[in-house]
Amino acid sequence: MHKQDIETLIAYNFWADNEILNACEHLSLAEFTRQATPDPGWHSLRGTLVHLLDTEYGWRVALQNLPDAGVMNEADFPDVASLKARWQEEAAAWLATIAGLDDAALNAVWREEGTIQRTRWQTILHVINDGTHHRSEAAAMLTGYGHSPGELDFEGYLVWKGE
Repeated sequence: MHKQDIETLIAYNFWADNEILNACEHLSLAEFTRQATPDPGWHSLRGTLVHLLDTEYGWRVALQNLPDAGVMNEADFPDVASLKARWQEEAAAWLATIAGLDDAALNAVWREEGTIQRTRWQTILHVINDGTHHRSEAAAMLTGYGHSPGELDFEGYLVWKGE
């Protein structure tokens, strides 16, 4: 995998996250925090998004070999604005992390568990794929509230970017 490809995928990931957060700004606090039915596993739209942010954060600090501050608590994000502000910090941290890697570092094995080996680019792709999964859950909830985030696929990002 090449650094330019990973930079594009990371930029797409955070663009799509931001599209979800922008749609959330149209919700009431009660909608944002309401118990989801069916429950996708994180109880509410806010819970799903905090889990997604926590996953992005957790894998970034793992890739950087930094101490993890622990699982994020959704109560620490009382509203969309607080979640969006923290997400902007995370996006900037990811971009800085990627800027510090070259093709060799992306393709090197960085994690081994028994017979399983992972390169950095495989881990980053996992983060992006996991984000797609949880954004789709969030998009379904938003659509149910009458506030679809619109198209979130990679093609939509490329069109938005002008490519």
